[in-house]
Amino acid sequence: MSTKNFTFDPESGVPNAADLVVYGGANFKNTFNVTNTSNENYDLTGWSGSAQLQKSAGIGATTIPADTFTVGFTSAYDGQFYISLGSTQTRDLPAGRYEYNVLMTPSKESTAVLDTSIAVGATAGIGTTEFTINKIAGVAIGDSVSVGAAITTVSVVGIATTIANKIQIGAAHTSPLEILPGTGVTFTRVGSATTIYSMVNGNILVYAGIASAP
Repeated sequence: MSTKNFTFDPESGVPNAADLVVYGGANFKNTFNVTNTSNENYDLTGWSGSAQLQKSAGIGATTIPADTFTVGFTSAYDGQFYISLGSTQTRDLPAGRYEYNVLMTPSKESTAVLDTSIAVGATAGIGTTEFTINKIAGVAIGDSVSVGAAITTVSVVGIATTIANKIQIGAAHTSPLEILPGTGVTFTRVGSATTIYSMVNGNILVYAGIASAP
């Protein structure tokens, strides 16, 4: 297993270069340690990644991926992720020079939709799955709602059309606490798709595997 360190600046638009070596018939794993421009570990919590390799320019070059890496996180909070190939995958790779890249997608950011409160005179008791709110402008089914300390980040499953400002949540998330009028309510919505960064690329030199007698 090898390790590469690099600094990631999302504003640069330029991937980091790292050359790797794969030995046919052996498990391959390379860990990347990522820091920000302040030389601190880059928090990759909630991120996801993908990576492939293909034969590079020259004899036998193709634009078809030769294989797909597994991308995982050793410690996302500490900016550590890895790419790997199993021994069966490396055994099937013809020897030669390849190119690879690692694409990383940040977590989707939640955005505040509305801050309001439980309506006066509409106490929500123990086990309640619907609430009358002072206002629900802009709120949609699928948004998350937090109600004081009793309900935290629970999906809105229904919005009443015949009774103003009433929402429903799933029965599995009922509160064991009494929720009084005036209790603060926050609605949030998961952001849309985010930018995909080409974070790392480079060359991979693949050495052919050699069968060994047991």
